[in-house]
Amino acid sequence: MKTLSMFSKSIVMALGIVAVGSATISVAQAATPNIKVSEAVAAAQSKISLEQAIAIGNKTIKGDLVSADFDQKGYSAGGIYDVKFIAHNTEYKIRIDADTSEVLSAKQNQLDREDMAEYKAMKQAKVSLTQAMEKATQNVNGKVIKAGFDVDNGKSVYEIKVAKGNEIHKVVVDSMTGKIISSRLD
Repeated sequence: MKTLSMFSKSIVMALGIVAVGSATISVAQAATPNIKVSEAVAAAQSKISLEQAIAIGNKTIKGDLVSADFDQKGYSAGGIYDVKFIAHNTEYKIRIDADTSEVLSAKQNQLDREDMAEYKAMKQAKVSLTQAMEKATQNVNGKVIKAGFDVDNGKSVYEIKVAKGNEIHKVVVDSMTGKIISSRLD
């Protein structure tokens, strides 16, 4: 009888140690805050660049590149690239995983009048969006996370966001001359 109670005591002690260890791990995990990462850091940690996402999107849809941007998943590392092309008066939005380079979705929308007018203005530009992106990265030595065409007060420009370290810089490039109109911390 005495050996059975020693055996029982050993089992109870072992189960108690396991329970205390599990509780300690649970408390430690609950006490650890979620690590928040800035958009600039999340983009920098992505396995593919915006330029690579554009190339992947262009394999999916043959058309004119009109915009591309990095979309962070909450405040965590990683994200998705949204790349937009226009072909045959239709806008195609391709979503690409920034870590796996997998095409997640491809959607299409007919262009309305306003979109068509902006697209026609972009087609008259002397500088392409990819050239404007190169110009912006020369100005701010970083990684492009957003690029798009815009008509601002009657002037057609490219708005480029470049991540450098923990900061995001907004660079505006004239679509006719390729000159940088402004460059500032966003």
